[in-house]
Amino acid sequence: MSALHYIEDSTFIQVKPPQWNRNFTGEFDTCAVTYQGAQYRAKAFMDSLGAYATLSCTDEAGANLSDASMFLTSWTSDDNPVLPTVTLNFLGMRGGAGRNVLAEDDVSLQTAQTTKAITDASSVNDGKTLTCSVTYIGSRTTYKWGAGANPGATPTYSAVRNIPVLNMGSSGIRQMTFSGMIDDDGQPSSSIPLGEATALFNTFTFGQQTTSFTVSEVVPGKLWTCQSVNEYIMKGA
Repeated sequence: MSALHYIEDSTFIQVKPPQWNRNFTGEFDTCAVTYQGAQYRAKAFMDSLGAYATLSCTDEAGANLSDASMFLTSWTSDDNPVLPTVTLNFLGMRGGAGRNVLAEDDVSLQTAQTTKAITDASSVNDGKTLTCSVTYIGSRTTYKWGAGANPGATPTYSAVRNIPVLNMGSSGIRQMTFSGMIDDDGQPSSSIPLGEATALFNTFTFGQQTTSFTVSEVVPGKLWTCQSVNEYIMKGA
């Protein structure tokens, strides 16, 4: 004789207060709302859920809570054969308040090259184009943030926060090589006068650039995650 299971005639109702996870930097807020009901009502309940519906539930005090900035992104069931529990997962910006940006500073190994034509009749290198190649430590700042409006093609955050001072004696430069010089006999040389080396190095310019800016639409037309990687680099002439 097979066992009989009694399944009560229970509609799906919220059985726990909303469980919030509030983030202040870089990430969206999350909220989980738990419902429970009779097993044979589970399919109809889940079929009634609409993707990206806004949050509507009962809060800890038993009051109705609605938040048009929190969106239903997924739901799961524990598949209990009698009284299954279905958890609704919401994502967004609680109360419509924007999240702060998450900024991380680090460094990156970079290379750059510049050239300069020597026009000094007193120099053995007169008429030659010399090259300076450097390997250096560049500063980088990565920003991550959530947005409630499409940021378009221009990042909201793009500054490099820790800019180094780069010069001939800087510890930020790991390697520097010069090429294109000749000696008094017109043969290739590894030596370069200090004045020419300085003038050649000074053709480098320094500036910031956004090396990547990625935008992902999390909730269509409502939420976007953004990341901007920005570096302070040397640029050759």
